[in-house]
Amino acid sequence: MIREEQGAKASYVLLTLVFLAWCFGPSVIRRFTREAFVEFQAPALELAGRSRDLARYWELRTRSTEELAEAGRDLGRINAGLELRLIEMKGLAEENARLRTLLSYGPAPEYRTVVARVVARDSTGWWHRITIRKGRTDGVRPFSPVVFGNQVIGRVAQVHLNTSDIDLITSPGFRCTAHLDGDEQRRVVLLTGTASGSRGSALVTNVPKDYGAPAGQEARLMTTGIGGVFPAGLLLGHVDGPFRPTPKGDFREAEVTPPRALNSIREVAVLVPVYPTPGEQLTESRVDDFR
Repeated sequence: MIREEQGAKASYVLLTLVFLAWCFGPSVIRRFTREAFVEFQAPALELAGRSRDLARYWELRTRSTEELAEAGRDLGRINAGLELRLIEMKGLAEENARLRTLLSYGPAPEYRTVVARVVARDSTGWWHRITIRKGRTDGVRPFSPVVFGNQVIGRVAQVHLNTSDIDLITSPGFRCTAHLDGDEQRRVVLLTGTASGSRGSALVTNVPKDYGAPAGQEARLMTTGIGGVFPAGLLLGHVDGPFRPTPKGDFREAEVTPPRALNSIREVAVLVPVYPTPGEQLTESRVDDFR
């Protein structure tokens, strides 16, 4: 009995020492410990994700030939439609480049796409995050926008060796400027994540009093491109419910519904800037000044 009590006391003392070292130790030690834990659990996350993919593969193998042939025809129609869209987008890109040249505007930001599978989700009351199966080895960089088609999913929060953590647009750490449909003056509003339990939501603020949503349509929020993080024209969500006044009195606010069911998404695309963004350049300059 005495040995058990001594062992329990030693465990409590060791736990206290570890906690104090974590709280008051150098930030380098905390960062190394956090990275070591993430890399330790990364193989388990990747194995779980690949197991789900394998289960999905064998589920599809059980489908009949008629079902597969019908799915192939549907896919062919979709591909034909996408080819027409690509031709249209190519023409729009050429017109955009011509107008930028006439107006002496600089070139639009360039991105390369990194497609990744979702391996884990965190929908607690504080953060709404997903973990993807791509990291530094794949060229993913912090603060890169994450999309699905033309819809914003979130932004890269942390990058590890083989995985990355994504802040969804419903996470409190997410901020983005936007334009509202129907606003001919293209005034800038702010979208902020407001996670509430497992139900994700967002809030649009700084909406002018004289703004009116298009008749018979949901007001959409589109990215502005300001700040150089998100390309302009991506869908952020739809206004859900009426606008209500803010404490400031000069503006209004409203709830925003994300463009997709974020809890069920399985694959995303990370838009990695080809050139360093203004935020990355500022961070690098601060590091150089510190050195």
